[in-house]
Amino acid sequence: MNLIRFTFFAVFLLVVSFFTSSLVLADAKSDYDYQYSQYRIGYSEFVILKQDYLNTSSLDNQQKAMLSAKQTILARDLAKASLNWYLMDRIASYNVDYNPIKPVITSLDTARQYFLGQAQKSQSIITQEDLKKFTQGYLTTITENDSLIKFGIVVNKIAALVRIQTDSAIALDAIIPKLSTPIPSALAARIQELKDSSEIIDGKIDLLANNLNLADAIAESVNEIFFTSRVEKLVEIRELQLDWINRLIDIDINYVQPQI
Repeated sequence: MNLIRFTFFAVFLLVVSFFTSSLVLADAKSDYDYQYSQYRIGYSEFVILKQDYLNTSSLDNQQKAMLSAKQTILARDLAKASLNWYLMDRIASYNVDYNPIKPVITSLDTARQYFLGQAQKSQSIITQEDLKKFTQGYLTTITENDSLIKFGIVVNKIAALVRIQTDSAIALDAIIPKLSTPIPSALAARIQELKDSSEIIDGKIDLLANNLNLADAIAESVNEIFFTSRVEKLVEIRELQLDWINRLIDIDINYVQPQI
């Protein structure tokens, strides 16, 4: 009797601390925490009951192991569906209308519906043969749906960067009318540098987002450098944004006229 262990959750928990912001969306996060805890409990029980059955192949032990397998599969797929929902909510929380990430968001929702469907389908398992057929079918479709989790994590961070760009532009536009007129040429040059730098950052974000190749999602996600290469770019962009913000703050402190 075989049950595929849901190992990518452990990977997610290790990586998500870097890729997610401090914002916690209570409903989606709480649901994910609950569903994942149910899976962990269920899987631990299944391992014990499976070993009992292997040690003593009685009908009673078989039925207990089968019921546990069925419940663990249900918990696993509900947890995966909840994880997709959690990522979708985090991305939506940034309130950005950014076309390059929309295909990933759509795919996350499709994967969520897939896992909900698998959870429901698993409840028709009664015999070992049913479990075998379910697992065989699951293996033919699961890899692509699992791979979207990594894309969702990266898109969550990209959405945060886009939000920062939007807010930064708003802040610059708000400061300019508060400067003394005519604006000194040196200050005008600094403002233009900020605008030029913002365009460069936008380009780097676009390049990163447009290189999320969903057509090759499986091959991309299993690549060892999937996160490594993207983390480097994300960190670079965030450092550029922090430098941009510091330059804007300097202008605000030293050049904005007191409002009476």
